[in-house]
Amino acid sequence: MQLLIQQTVLTDFRPVFIVMLAVLILFLILSIIPRGRNSNINFTTVLTVSIVEVVIAAVLFYTESNLVETFEQIPDNITLYLFIAIIGLGIANPIVFRLRNSGGQRYRYRY
Repeated sequence: MQLLIQQTVLTDFRPVFIVMLAVLILFLILSIIPRGRNSNINFTTVLTVSIVEVVIAAVLFYTESNLVETFEQIPDNITLYLFIAIIGLGIANPIVFRLRNSGGQRYRYRY
């Protein structure tokens, strides 16, 4: 008789990574849209949100890696891809915002 042992995959942090990725995608969309005069989104907001999201994602990924190793479970590949996407968007959002919203500032009048 052959016993089939199936190991479990740790997917507890996947919803957190999905929410973080959704927030970064929302900020990417807001970064692409040119800001108007009354916009509450500025470079400092985009940079702060991106840095906080990247730091939280790194801490969660490290914690999940420790849990996987401690409980001898199989790591989740989708969480790895979500983590890489969060890192990529966290780096891209401030760059896109700066490139998209900084054009033509030399000829603007300041009040």
